Amino acid sequence: MSDRRPSIVERRPSSALSSRRPSIIPQLEGIEKPNTPNLPENMNVDVLICGTGLINSILAAALSWQGTSVLHIDSNPYYGDDSATLTIEQIKNWFIGSKFNKTGFKNYKNIHLYINDNDFNIVSKDYGIDLSPKILFPRSSLLDLLIKSRVYHYLEFQSLSNFHTFENNNLGKLNANKEDIFTSNEIDLNSKRKLMKFLKFISSPVIELPDNLPKDISIQNFLKKNFKLDDKLINEIIFTLGLINNPKIQLIDALNKIKRYILSFNIYGNFPTLYSKFGGPGEISQGFCRSAAVAGTIYKLNTKLKSYDFENKTAILNDGSNIKINERIISSLNQSINKPENCKFYEISRIIAIVDKSCNEWFQDGESSSIIIFPPNSLNSQNEYPVQCLIMGSETGCCPKGRSIWYLHTIAPTINDIAINDLNSALLKLEENYIRESTFNFNEFNDDDLNYYNNNKPILTESGSMKLSKSLLDFKFKFSNERINYLMKLSFTQLTNIDQLNPENINGYNKEILKTDNNIIIVNMPSSELSYDGIVEEAKKIYKEIVGDDSDFFNVDFEDEEEEIEISNELDAEIKAEVEEIINVDNNQTTQSNQQSEEFEMELES
Repeated sequence: MSDRRPSIVERRPSSALSSRRPSIIPQLEGIEKPNTPNLPENMNVDVLICGTGLINSILAAALSWQGTSVLHIDSNPYYGDDSATLTIEQIKNWFIGSKFNKTGFKNYKNIHLYINDNDFNIVSKDYGIDLSPKILFPRSSLLDLLIKSRVYHYLEFQSLSNFHTFENNNLGKLNANKEDIFTSNEIDLNSKRKLMKFLKFISSPVIELPDNLPKDISIQNFLKKNFKLDDKLINEIIFTLGLINNPKIQLIDALNKIKRYILSFNIYGNFPTLYSKFGGPGEISQGFCRSAAVAGTIYKLNTKLKSYDFENKTAILNDGSNIKINERIISSLNQSINKPENCKFYEISRIIAIVDKSCNEWFQDGESSSIIIFPPNSLNSQNEYPVQCLIMGSETGCCPKGRSIWYLHTIAPTINDIAINDLNSALLKLEENYIRESTFNFNEFNDDDLNYYNNNKPILTESGSMKLSKSLLDFKFKFSNERINYLMKLSFTQLTNIDQLNPENINGYNKEILKTDNNIIIVNMPSSELSYDGIVEEAKKIYKEIVGDDSDFFNVDFEDEEEEIEISNELDAEIKAEVEEIINVDNNQTTQSNQQSEEFEMELES
């Protein structure tokens, strides 16, 4: 327990909470409370859950509130399992455990860890590193569940607005709402009209495709033929706005993913996504574990399943406990004692890097995170699949000031080092672009260096061109001498049961229930989906397998209906107030921007 980050209880004491929130945040074994020393002799439970990953933790809470007795264990000394948020020291231990397969089935390979503690004074607990980082769309089943289950009480959220696309050796900011399109100097008027036409199409309640549409038309050809969009805008829409990692995705699936982004705008503010502070899935896992503990779930860390006699329904744990199982055992693949039957595995290659730069240049004012997408064929490695990158700065609560964490992943095949070459190529481009943006001296330019012509586009004069050439030469010199320093670099290949090239699994989960030969239910490993899509569906699928129906999934009367509405409204107000404080919204500017965008839309339609 010595090397861990402060928990929600320690970060935010109950006295600081609003009156509608619980007066006491429930404490967890192994965090605020000592780990359970001994389980009762001949313990009898309905369900044993192994691993405290996000899906397992949702299941523990859902089953407990439904009246099922649950014992929830984890072989690790921390919560989160395959979706944990770890300190530097915990990453070291995870590296050793995964390398030598000390936790269960081997789900990670090609693991390489570099820590630069010679040049930097690294305080392990200052860092919260996600094994499988994710972002949250306001219009999503997980956010609905966080509200319904009251687990949002134990979490803090911040907005994430900036999405960038790498193209032609540069990072371009995504323009995906009327205001951005209106103010953009990078899109000509004709393209703005086409883009607005598409946004109007995708925003309609029901997506209606043309009757004469060729069967199996790709999303790329659909956007090109029906909306006359150029390749640059097509890449931005599919891979950045839609966060699609399969270039051969079916048309309707692609449109639904793109629509997800559009519909999430202006629910809690002028942004499309959120992330949980102090950690992603690991922090949310803890929240559901706290809910489960309130409902009666018993927790014990540093404990794993040693054997299971299916005929006698008896489980033996590594501490010698003998547990009678009335219903089922649920286990993460990470902590399973057996491989699931008829199970195929698919690969996600990841790089996690901690750098000595704040990366504030990539963030929206008042925010501390951004997304950068490298579309297919945008890198020197000629990447077939996109590389998705999540940048997290210090205000996320996951690293100190002056540092940031870069998360990169791809579903490219690992054969012939294809995936790692794509990731390293993307990493190099991140370095180049950051150094160029952070060292480019805009103060050297003045009005005499620019001319404006009829199309209102700025053109460099002779003096401006000379200054630009000098700046680029300075950049080449600086880049050869000023490289970004890495405090930590972790690369690995994660196995998953979810084939996201299969159209049936496009939302991050599959419909099949995985089981071992002794009937243990296996929970899927995290997919390559950057959002939380599929998480709740996976939990409900297993819940239904155990209970027989999912109609009472978190159907709990926490408060009467009137108070429930009050609390839901309070959540909206709390998040909006938090976001306004974060992004320092100026109502006058917002109103003016909306008026301008409405005028612009009328101009385009005319």
